[in-house]
Amino acid sequence: MVQDFVHVVETSKSFHEAVIAVRKAAEAHKWGILGDYDFSEILAAKGFPQAEHVKSIDICAPAHANALMGAERLTGLCMPCSVLIFTEKGKTKIAAMRPGAVMPQIFPQAVQKVGDLPKKIDAEIQAILDAAAR
Repeated sequence: MVQDFVHVVETSKSFHEAVIAVRKAAEAHKWGILGDYDFSEILAAKGFPQAEHVKSIDICAPAHANALMGAERLTGLCMPCSVLIFTEKGKTKIAAMRPGAVMPQIFPQAVQKVGDLPKKIDAEIQAILDAAAR
């Protein structure tokens, strides 16, 4: 089930307020911002106007990325962590994948080498999402 692999929180903030809040929360938790993609804008420019807003912000914790890539280079395919801010029927939501659920499925040998790091990353991402939603 999707719920097993993603964190999703709802916020009373507007879409634009939530985007700013995610950036601030990531930085407050010592995660870097690597870039962002405004999917609603990109798709609209290609002739597919969107009724809802969708933006992805790529975040990274370098020490975590280094440990995972040191265990298995291909884990880089799962990096950076994307946080999705979107609207759905007038409500603003913030979502991210759960590395603690996904990484063991895709890279079991790497997870054996790094131990509980994916679960620690899960907790940090959940804290970022929760802080952004408040």
